[in-house]
Amino acid sequence: MSCLVTYPGRILHGVAPIDHKQLAERRFLALLEDSALPLPDEVEYGTACVRFLWLDRRVAVVVDLEEFGETDAHGGYTREGITA
Repeated sequence: MSCLVTYPGRILHGVAPIDHKQLAERRFLALLEDSALPLPDEVEYGTACVRFLWLDRRVAVVVDLEEFGETDAHGGYTREGITA
């Protein structure tokens, strides 16, 4: 499972860099705002994912960072020829 909860001071192998997590968070929040959708109540960083939680609606969106390659010069990700 790639989306485990991280703990302060604990070194985990295979952890996505924090800048990838922050970029994914910013881009997803921007997508929600641009679409006039409600922002999540909480955002959690896992080992290789970012989780967005809407507590009152009991909804979660998990962005799995292992599915994506490196970021390009514009901050986008490429995945098997598909640019996001």
